[in-house]
Amino acid sequence: MRDKAAAEVFELSTGVHASAVVRAAVQLGLADAVGDEPITLAELASAVGARRDTLGRFMRLLTAYGIFAEVGDRYEHTPTSRALRSDAPDGPAGIIRLGGDWNWILWGLLAHSVRTGESAFQAHYGQDIFAYFDQNRQAGDAFQHGLSVVAKREDPLVAEALPVKDGECVVELAGGKGNLLRAVLERHPGVTGVLVETEQALDTVDPALREGPLAERFRAFPGDCQTAVPGGGDVYLIKQTLHMWDDETCLRVLENCRRAAPPGARVVVVEQLLTSGPAERRTRLMDLHMLLVAGGRERTEKDFAELFHRAGLSFGGIRGEAGDLRLIEAVTPEA
Repeated sequence: MRDKAAAEVFELSTGVHASAVVRAAVQLGLADAVGDEPITLAELASAVGARRDTLGRFMRLLTAYGIFAEVGDRYEHTPTSRALRSDAPDGPAGIIRLGGDWNWILWGLLAHSVRTGESAFQAHYGQDIFAYFDQNRQAGDAFQHGLSVVAKREDPLVAEALPVKDGECVVELAGGKGNLLRAVLERHPGVTGVLVETEQALDTVDPALREGPLAERFRAFPGDCQTAVPGGGDVYLIKQTLHMWDDETCLRVLENCRRAAPPGARVVVVEQLLTSGPAERRTRLMDLHMLLVAGGRERTEKDFAELFHRAGLSFGGIRGEAGDLRLIEAVTPEA
């Protein structure tokens, strides 16, 4: 294309191809199949259960992206291909697997969600994503594994940044297996914790919270935070959950916190923040991803301040950072 703008837009439109190439490499387990020594195409095909001829064509493209290098009649790792190994520190393979076939379908329905404001997941599957995972365990397991990879990196940073004092009780809402609460209890030995989750989720809670020294400071509260939350907490912690919900659902949860919490308790929301600037593309993509998956959205600091005000809470500002996440605080009214 002679027109530069047209060429740039066309290049953007083909980004799905590169995504598909990386995803297929992870699905085939190619990076795990190649060790420290170069491997022949026949050996690689046998290791991953692929046809030799089509794998050869695929490897030819991968090397063009710098994923693996061709040395004679063998293939060897590059730094990029090593990053795709399942055992790579901070490797993205688990996160790539998190978005299964459903993720590809949803992004194909982006125009529908933009027109209607509806969750593409609900429109396509006729149920929410968690009901879908209950019926499709392989997809659900991949999703949970991907979340655990991200949590392993993020949770210690959140626990470090969380403003909490000895003797206080941290109540985590919709905390899944309790990985973040575990990080908080390990980082703050004078703190107790309560995990609010459904009974089904609590069946898979992190064993370290049920057994050993942390068990004395841990309590499970079966329930749905959209309906009720336990009282007596000093800090109500909500990590990357509100962005899955519309404002009205978020308000129900925040109002439940206000009603249950003692005067002066804090509600700490851990989320990415929408801001202005050239580095904002990633969060804006996540904003639309939340729309597609659950009808949710990413929010600005002002958006959170308005949500807290509507819920009867006082906005306390940004109280810390944990990588790309921000700790956004609200305070319950004094008696």
